[in-house]
Amino acid sequence: MNKPSDIQAFAGGQNKPFGAVERMIAMRYLRAKKTQGGVGLIAGISFTCIMLAIAAMIIIMSIMNGFRSDMIRLTVGSEGHMYVASSSPKPTPESVEQLEQRLAAVEGVDEAFQFTQNYTGVQANGQFALAQVIGISPSNLQNYDLIANSVQLGSLEFFGQGRGSENQIAIGGVLANGLGLTVGDRLLVFSPRTRQTITGPVPVKKVYTIGAIFEVGLYVTDQTYIYMSFDQATQLFEGGQVTGEIQLRLENPDALDQMRDLVSEASNEPVFLSTWKDRNATTATALRTEQIAMRFIFMIVVIIAAFPVLASMIMLVKNKSKDIAILRTIGATQSGILRIFFMCGAMVGILGTFAGLVFGILFCVNIGGVQWIIETVTGAELFPADVYGMSGGIPAKIVWSEVFGVAFWGFLISAAATFLPALTASKVDPVDALRYE
Repeated sequence: MNKPSDIQAFAGGQNKPFGAVERMIAMRYLRAKKTQGGVGLIAGISFTCIMLAIAAMIIIMSIMNGFRSDMIRLTVGSEGHMYVASSSPKPTPESVEQLEQRLAAVEGVDEAFQFTQNYTGVQANGQFALAQVIGISPSNLQNYDLIANSVQLGSLEFFGQGRGSENQIAIGGVLANGLGLTVGDRLLVFSPRTRQTITGPVPVKKVYTIGAIFEVGLYVTDQTYIYMSFDQATQLFEGGQVTGEIQLRLENPDALDQMRDLVSEASNEPVFLSTWKDRNATTATALRTEQIAMRFIFMIVVIIAAFPVLASMIMLVKNKSKDIAILRTIGATQSGILRIFFMCGAMVGILGTFAGLVFGILFCVNIGGVQWIIETVTGAELFPADVYGMSGGIPAKIVWSEVFGVAFWGFLISAAATFLPALTASKVDPVDALRYE
């Protein structure tokens, strides 16, 4: 504080809370050279720490949100939303059809249809693999937008058509590549059932023709899923006996809790009811736990990043004790001194938070390019599909409510780190500060 205008402003009572004079003094303190007792270098380090902490928090949260969102979208898109199974050990086709009709009439249910799902072995070109064979009608499979829009080779036009081994099925791309199959090739599907021959029981099996190869981006689906017509699957795996399993597609997949009671009531008979969350409980719980843990860790990182702000403000107050005394003697109030030093630290926090927000958002928006650069430099695949269960690169989803929450948290921590030194500055006794000057 060297300019006469500053002294005149305070002495003349022209200073206003957070006004031009206080802001000018705060900015001058931050820009002061080392010989003038400034803390510019430490302030720069504090700015960088806060910026990197805020950016890292936004990037990690966005990647985890993207991963969770894509995982749910792909899982829901390739599976049903709710599953209802008759509790009868041997349901009749008529009773299952009546149950299907009752469920389809429930408000909020988009589709209700019979299906089967069996884990079995398949073989082609001398290679063996495990697969999930899903029996579904051609029209219902067409309504699976994720599957219908992800066909890479062939088409679903003739799905379920053809006699004998000509009957067409759809198969995941990873499974097809592993078995060396393409459209038009034959695949041998085994059934857990057996039939009795003169040489003893032999497993039931049948050959099918690959009509379509799909890749949805969810590794487990592309690696194990095979779709065949409901009639074929029922005949192969159940010997023509219906299983009583019905799959529901909801208008709102997130309304599971509300729909559970409605569906149970509409069944009008004892049934087993489950949802896609129940079938993927382990993955969903792991994702949620990891998301909470990472947010907590990065909140701590932001707190740690605020310590340089605290250190710089303590040094600034110590170096400016003489200036504080002069300001007090010419009329500055304790609250005015507090505001000046509070603004010094708050400006570092606000600018660091804002820079971190911009950097983090730009990073997430251009995540594909960033991944390509890192993979080019390191020569390693950054997001292998067989490890993370998804293909298509690192996902990132910016949730703006969380971005604003991060910004508020960054400012709050910076302000908290600034307040104590600013309060100390406001209580400096001008007599003691000038006694040895």
